[in-house]
Amino acid sequence: MSLPDFHHALNIAADDGIHLAATRVGRPSSAATLVYIHPLLRERGFWSPLTARMHELLCGAVTQITYDQRGHGDSDRPDLDQITTVRRLAQDLHSVLEHASGSVVLVTHSTGAQLLHAYATVHRDRAADLAGLVLLNAAAEPPALPRYARTWPHRLIRIRRHRALAPVAAAGEAVLGYRLRHTGLVPGLGVDPRVSIDVLAAHAGFGFFTGIAQALRHIPSAVLAGEHDTLVPPQHAVRLADALWADYDIVAGAGHELPRTHPGRAADTITTTLDHALRTDLEQPRPDTAHTPEAGRDQA
Repeated sequence: MSLPDFHHALNIAADDGIHLAATRVGRPSSAATLVYIHPLLRERGFWSPLTARMHELLCGAVTQITYDQRGHGDSDRPDLDQITTVRRLAQDLHSVLEHASGSVVLVTHSTGAQLLHAYATVHRDRAADLAGLVLLNAAAEPPALPRYARTWPHRLIRIRRHRALAPVAAAGEAVLGYRLRHTGLVPGLGVDPRVSIDVLAAHAGFGFFTGIAQALRHIPSAVLAGEHDTLVPPQHAVRLADALWADYDIVAGAGHELPRTHPGRAADTITTTLDHALRTDLEQPRPDTAHTPEAGRDQA
């Protein structure tokens, strides 16, 4: 894939050997890094309009990193006998953050917020050192899914355990994948069917619980909602903002894909949060938490 001059391909190794495809936009290291968490069942290309806007607005002075979660996009697929858990995805995020420099601001969309929650659960101290949080079209609780998307994944995972039923599991995965694409829940074919089933099975356990939210309240945060978002209605986003003590705003006439349909508004929110984060670091420097990516780990 041909990338613009300010884009650099990264190959990030997770702690279990899975390789995560990533893209760095801008400088190899800088005073701040924006790390983007794509929504579940999407891929890093989702962020392209927004990262391009941010690169232009900030003249490339801030590093940006997008990545494909395992089983998504160009990242490796896990072994057939592995189940992709939320904890596993949180550990992958930890590996990605090792490649960030300076003050780190996490930007999430939709269910990506629940992955942030999982990261803060598994790596509480590291999450507390984040410099900023931006949550777009996100809620404290997981978005509602159709009944088949909540029940089929659990059944298919149980069937998978029996090798003699492998053809049944494969057929079920194919049918479920078709239904997910047909209804728009999975927009494309860039997600491994087994991983999508694992993620959907874990979906009900997602949520921003009070204890974790309280531990993140000292971090400059912003929640941006779409007025006509039917998947995450604005009142759900308000509850997340209240839990985090985050700034809150709503985009009139917007739906569920603010990073793509309203990249300007999303960029304004990110820039404001980044400004707060950098001013906080200037007033209260934390030399022990700022770092540069480990030499030799980024592979173009």
